[in-house]
Amino acid sequence: MKTLVSLLWLFALACAPMTASAATLREGWQAVDGLRLFYREGGSPDDPTVVFLHGYPLSSIQYARVMEQLADRHLHVIAVDYPSFGYSDAPDRRSYRYSFDHLAQTVAHFLAARGIHRYSLYMQDYGVPVGFRLIGADPSAITAVMVQNGVIHLDGFPAAQNPQGELRRHWRERNEQLDMRRTAYAGRLPYPGADDWDDEDHAGPDAWALMRAATQRPGVVEARNDLWFDYGSNVERYPAWQALLRKLRVPVLVLWGKRDEYFTVPGAWAYRREAPQAEVHILDSTHFATLDAPDEVAGLVGAFLERQRDALPWYGALVSGVRRVRIWPSICPRTISAPHDVFEKWLNGAACEPSSRLARPLPSIPRKTQSPT
Repeated sequence: MKTLVSLLWLFALACAPMTASAATLREGWQAVDGLRLFYREGGSPDDPTVVFLHGYPLSSIQYARVMEQLADRHLHVIAVDYPSFGYSDAPDRRSYRYSFDHLAQTVAHFLAARGIHRYSLYMQDYGVPVGFRLIGADPSAITAVMVQNGVIHLDGFPAAQNPQGELRRHWRERNEQLDMRRTAYAGRLPYPGADDWDDEDHAGPDAWALMRAATQRPGVVEARNDLWFDYGSNVERYPAWQALLRKLRVPVLVLWGKRDEYFTVPGAWAYRREAPQAEVHILDSTHFATLDAPDEVAGLVGAFLERQRDALPWYGALVSGVRRVRIWPSICPRTISAPHDVFEKWLNGAACEPSSRLARPLPSIPRKTQSPT
């Protein structure tokens, strides 16, 4: 009789309407190498971790809405602002070397300080060269790779394809005129308003206002110019990173806003050369797709991670004190969460064996990819 009552309650839970919600992120500053780095974090640290690495010129704010949704899917999500970006400290360039090697080292020390040693990576723009340095330093730490509008191939980087073009020449021999143009542009960044602001990338006024305030702090533009000059070191490493990705053999997801004119769509498909298993989704979005289309990005990332039972701890096991089971279609084709304090004995009994007709572990879902058109 007790088993029957339990089954009826399980059935009721499975078929009850479910309302969508978004988790609240925690925010704070972490001391790292004498700096205070701002971060956003959500979910339980006991769940699989996803590290988000932001692009230029924004900060972790570009991921907030996506992270909120993923934290509700039994994922631990975290994003940090690099030095001089967002709300993090902006050390003087004479005391902190603004290079991608140093940024990656700082991020690695941040992760260690937060007790994060195994994780999936979501990388966009500048986050890609930072992330691939992390991968190269410890490939065993990486459970999945996710890239959005960021390159390790010249295919998607038209401005850098000509070895004699302005960028490539600047990266070989620093062009002071280019630095001056970048400095002048930063000084003219308008405050977002109805009359004098063009949000062509759909980043939104909040992200733009924070970016403007962070960029116009004393010494930041000069530090960013140092970092841009060092970007040439990334192009030199593209072949090594391609070989690294080929050897890594982890699940790969590539999302790309097709309205990005700087990092173009061929850069998305280029990842398939080293990672034929990669899922590629071309979005009707911009360079900052996580701000322009956060629901679509969160849905694709969440579904992708749930399918990676070989790369991430699987939901058939315990997830934050809850065991997820699928009630077979003959009863109710829904996935529900059953609290241990009620169903612990029943869930650990014969009904949870693979041969059961009532409850079975979540099956593997075949990977779907989008093909070039």
